[in-house]
Amino acid sequence: MWEKKRLLIWGKTYPEFSKKYYETVCTGALDADTRRLLRIYPVQLRYMKEPFRLFDWIEANVERNLSDPRPESYRIQQDSIKVVGHIETKHDGWAERAQLVLSSANLFPSVPALLEAQAQHGTSLGLVKPRNVRFYAKRCAPEERAEWEAKREESRRQKELFVDADTMTKELHFIPVRYRARFLCADASCTTEHDMTILDWGVYVLSWKLFLEQGSPQADKGVIEKLTQVADESRADSYFFLGNMAAHPNSFMVVGLFCPPRGKKMASARQLGLFQT
Repeated sequence: MWEKKRLLIWGKTYPEFSKKYYETVCTGALDADTRRLLRIYPVQLRYMKEPFRLFDWIEANVERNLSDPRPESYRIQQDSIKVVGHIETKHDGWAERAQLVLSSANLFPSVPALLEAQAQHGTSLGLVKPRNVRFYAKRCAPEERAEWEAKREESRRQKELFVDADTMTKELHFIPVRYRARFLCADASCTTEHDMTILDWGVYVLSWKLFLEQGSPQADKGVIEKLTQVADESRADSYFFLGNMAAHPNSFMVVGLFCPPRGKKMASARQLGLFQT
């Protein structure tokens, strides 16, 4: 049943082609009433007249997606989306963001704790605090590009069904690299080093920008340097938003980063995802 909810946008993954919706962005949100993390889909963000930004408040009609076993997954009526506010980083904005996002219901002491919640309750979204983080780039295999191009052509054949005929198709670039994070959990009882793909849209927007300016090797270096800077434990109280895929519930990925600056720097610092995506 559709219901209007007030949602805080905290994450967006890189757009994907879709046979049903042409192009979609998996979007992370927080329910204002419950303060629980949600996943909203489908969103054709690049084709919205007024696309939302990270940490915008929106109002929209949503309903539980019964075709997705993950309890946090909701369908959204895109035409109902209305941006009603935004939490800036200046003044007390970081504190307000943290108070909402770092609700005890969303926090897990470790990746094993999140996996246990997934096994018991189907939990598919959560925040984990990392330590000893190392970022690196992994080049995509040729078959990954071939698969992406096949999905693009298939989606283009369906475009007129889901995108206004007068709307120009916006080019979506294949990014031939996947950025990953190796890390330990802040909980000392977890001694496993985790290795996860990063899906945050802002990371790949930066990658493409640097690629056009400097070429591939320098782009990879620049993105890794930026990630390292933003998540620096001496400067930021960093958390990873972790999410899984319906088909692979035990495989979690970094779907967003939340890096409030420590101490007095909080008023002026920026979050990684705020690369204006």
